[in-house]
Amino acid sequence: MPRCAAFVCALPRGRAITAAPTAWHRRWWRPPVVRPAVRAAPAVGHRHSPRVGVASVCAAAAAAAASGSAGAMGPPAVAADAAITGPPWSLTDEYASLDDPALEADLTEAARLVDRLASLCDERVAPHLAAAATMTVEEARSLTLLDALVEADDLRWASAKLLSNVGTYASCVASVDGTNGMAKKLVARVSERRADANRAAKAADLFLDAATEDVAAAFLGANDATAASSFLLRHSRRMREHTLPLNEEQMLTSYAVPGITAWGALYTDLSRTLKVHLGGADGSDDAASQTMGVAAAAGLLDSPDAATRRRAWHGIRDAWLPHTESCAAILNALTAWRAETARRRRLGHYLDTPLHQNRMSRPALDALFGAVDARGTAVGRRALAIQAAALGVPVLQPWDLLAPAPVRDGGAAAAAATVYPFDEGIELIAQAVGRVDPEAGAFVRMMRERGWIEASRGDAKQPGAYCTGFSKSRTPRVYLSEYNGRAPLLLTTAHELGHAWHSWVMREMPEPETKYPMNLAETASIFFETVVAAELMDRAATPEERFAIQWGNAESAIAFFLNIPARFTFECALNEKRAAIGKLSPAEMDAMMVDAWRRHYGDALGSTELTGIFYASKLHFHLAGLAFYNFPYTFGYLFALGVYSQRDKAASPAAFADAYRGLLRDTGRMTAEEVVATHLGGADITRQDFWLDAIATVEAQVEALAATAAELGYPTPPATPAAS
Repeated sequence: MPRCAAFVCALPRGRAITAAPTAWHRRWWRPPVVRPAVRAAPAVGHRHSPRVGVASVCAAAAAAAASGSAGAMGPPAVAADAAITGPPWSLTDEYASLDDPALEADLTEAARLVDRLASLCDERVAPHLAAAATMTVEEARSLTLLDALVEADDLRWASAKLLSNVGTYASCVASVDGTNGMAKKLVARVSERRADANRAAKAADLFLDAATEDVAAAFLGANDATAASSFLLRHSRRMREHTLPLNEEQMLTSYAVPGITAWGALYTDLSRTLKVHLGGADGSDDAASQTMGVAAAAGLLDSPDAATRRRAWHGIRDAWLPHTESCAAILNALTAWRAETARRRRLGHYLDTPLHQNRMSRPALDALFGAVDARGTAVGRRALAIQAAALGVPVLQPWDLLAPAPVRDGGAAAAAATVYPFDEGIELIAQAVGRVDPEAGAFVRMMRERGWIEASRGDAKQPGAYCTGFSKSRTPRVYLSEYNGRAPLLLTTAHELGHAWHSWVMREMPEPETKYPMNLAETASIFFETVVAAELMDRAATPEERFAIQWGNAESAIAFFLNIPARFTFECALNEKRAAIGKLSPAEMDAMMVDAWRRHYGDALGSTELTGIFYASKLHFHLAGLAFYNFPYTFGYLFALGVYSQRDKAASPAAFADAYRGLLRDTGRMTAEEVVATHLGGADITRQDFWLDAIATVEAQVEALAATAAELGYPTPPATPAAS
């Protein structure tokens, strides 16, 4: 589930540049391509991602979220984990180093293009803005205005490609080594240059938003390159009544760098350098105590030992507690910036921009969460109850949310059998997705062979997992802060590779058509997770193996039906309460988060009074370029299940593979409603029935876990009425 944190192939979209390392999106409303992980996060998790498949197997976003399960955390357990890790990635295909002359040359050329863009828009477009809404095609041609707009479009994409490439490289280096000052300075430098480019293009953007349909059509018909922007321009024009005068748009862009973007960067720097102290088994500083980075500590949350999980969870929580003032200040600043921007744009609701970014309507969002409230919440709580009974506890605790399935004989050999060394894990993923599409399987192997996956271990690594991409070569990279061979991180790897495959199948398309929203992006990643989970189930030879996989399905239900809705509830409350009373204190944010967890988890989770720290430890809340990075995960989860269900209905495996690639390609040129209706037989996502049907599939998976638990002799709670 959500674990991605920096996402795929972020190339220009036009107007505003996102805070994401590689994303430069075209208009102020466009989503930053950033995918922090989601997993069924224990409240302190920084990289969680809801899962879609195998319990400890299925961590769809395990890398960007703090993975969590049970596991013995003393030196022996750590030493055992340390034996399994992954390789570092290779970035030298792009630049040899941070001081590579080719990198500086790209920045210099980008600056030249931006200067030309600025002078072109200032001299030939801005003077005609006032007449944009009434100007005819003939008038635009006589003023050579259409020619200027076409040239501006070329300059924007060309400069964005170079800036994105350098920005991706710098961010990749900084992710692996959060102490690299040169990389962080380069990230900031690129951010400033992107702001210059956005500011330079404002006049052209505003003119095209305000222009008549005939002039817009003439622009799109100028050549193949402009025609490729058809969907982006049409979608942008839907918000044209909310644009600001040119000087205000440019001012917002300029102030964003030292403003909202800087606040987000502060959080990133903090998370990369935070140290976690883990005491001995009794909490004391003995020979077993350790100090490590957040990413390494998060890797212990899915240990098979309950004491280890608890120590890791509390260690991460304790590491964040001294920084709650800073995190609250960041959230106050981000929320206030967005609220003031929305007020100036005359937007009616704080969800207007996130919904537009995700290309979905408010009725679709209401139907989604209406279905989750109607049935998903009960399914998620039922999954928690089954897991608690199997683990022999009255209720799970926050540090148990990523606990692996119990092993009845308690033997280390049985636990070890569920560990996948990196190359074996990659091959398993390749075989699984290769059964759906042989090209996808070959792609996964290529990612490994070319060194495009970062999975090494290091205390200075940024917590989380993400997929990003280089815009010049149009090649993806996958980042994992940790790979320990356990199922959650195997599925996190599959999740990120799903994002990479999404960008790969679009690499020959015109760049404007490759810009897709977060909810549809998560569909691709979660689909890969679902396929890998199904492969593991097919390979299961014993009830114990089936149980472990079904456990992961239950974790996904918990993550997508409880954890993600809790995040959504918190973020709504954050916007509403700050609008009502102003600046919020750390204590107020803590209380709001606890309330959100209690609302959704109910009595099925213990120690919820400790979950307030989640507002500080969860990366998703602190993304400068993106608010409400939560509901896209539940959307993607349920949509992915709908897509997967079409596999057996296809005329042949090859027909399904072709249809799936077609769906992925359409994500950059359709709304969410259009994609679903086109590729799922006219389905309507504004109706609860669509979502309830998908939830019924998940409910059946949870009940399958209960049946296998009973088969293995574990106590099982009674089924909820609707499930019986």
